Amino acid sequence: MRRIGHRGASGHAPENTIASFEKALALGCDEVETDVWLAADGRLIISHDPPAKDASLTLGEVLEFCRGRMGVNVELKSEASEARARETGARVAAELARGADGDAYVSSFWWPALEAARDAAPPVRRAFIFSDSPERTALLAGAKALGLWALHPNRAYVTPELVRDAHAAGLRVNAWTVNDPREIATFASWSVDGIMSDYPERVPRG
Repeated sequence: MRRIGHRGASGHAPENTIASFEKALALGCDEVETDVWLAADGRLIISHDPPAKDASLTLGEVLEFCRGRMGVNVELKSEASEARARETGARVAAELARGADGDAYVSSFWWPALEAARDAAPPVRRAFIFSDSPERTALLAGAKALGLWALHPNRAYVTPELVRDAHAAGLRVNAWTVNDPREIATFASWSVDGIMSDYPERVPRG
């Protein structure tokens, strides 16, 4: 099971900062999750919420810090705009492909962002994030059609049946955001592939 630091190691340091990613590295994370927005000036800015004008940390800086040390799960963010979601997906996937960041991939709630990422850079892996209980057959069919690598369900919607069916379809399951050690142990017993946690040291590796 992969130990994935949520926004770095946000239980220990300010989220989505180099300090948080440094802490995740110190805690033995296999990868970190972070959030990216396409800013009005064209920069790819790291922030969970729409970035403030003074936001400065870029995706390129995070990739450079993590390269060769940890994988990076880049969540593609957008708000009320499918067109912006598509542009973000295409830009991020192209950047990952140019940097040959083989242990970095994209994830999103936005299906259009994942479609655009596929079209811009087919080799870049893609994961669909959700926080509900989608109809399973349609979900897996859509994942296959889009060539997804993984599903990223909210912890409340992880079930042994979901994990079983996703694995049968050739998909990994990475759950978010899981901080309770008992719940982490339950998910491990269900063969969840990765856990995103604010306290990643609680996630057993291997």
